Amino acid sequence: MDKIHIIGELNGLGATLLPIMEQNMDNPDRMKKLRWISGSLVATEKNTGVAITIIFEKGSISLKDGPVENPSAALWTDFDTVAAYSCGELNPIKGVIQGRIKVRGNILKLLKMVTIMRSD
Repeated sequence: MDKIHIIGELNGLGATLLPIMEQNMDNPDRMKKLRWISGSLVATEKNTGVAITIIFEKGSISLKDGPVENPSAALWTDFDTVAAYSCGELNPIKGVIQGRIKVRGNILKLLKMVTIMRSD
């Protein structure tokens, strides 16, 4: 599988999630879910406004500092929730129900795309 294409310099959020995302690129079961997805996911840390965009193009994944206009899906949360989700301690649906994660856009696509950010 290809490596994640980095667009520009990464902010702290992107640098934190990159190793998890790279590990998932080497996981055939995880990538099976992402192979046919096209679109973009913007993840924003709500306390600082720091955002990243993950761009999916049918098996190819890019990571970019900052948001893009009109993403397929977007989420807003705090860093502690990002950490809890990325290490497998928090289910994303539970996070939304509890109000820890705010989402917008194509929710089904979002649920598939966020698996790249989870190590479990």
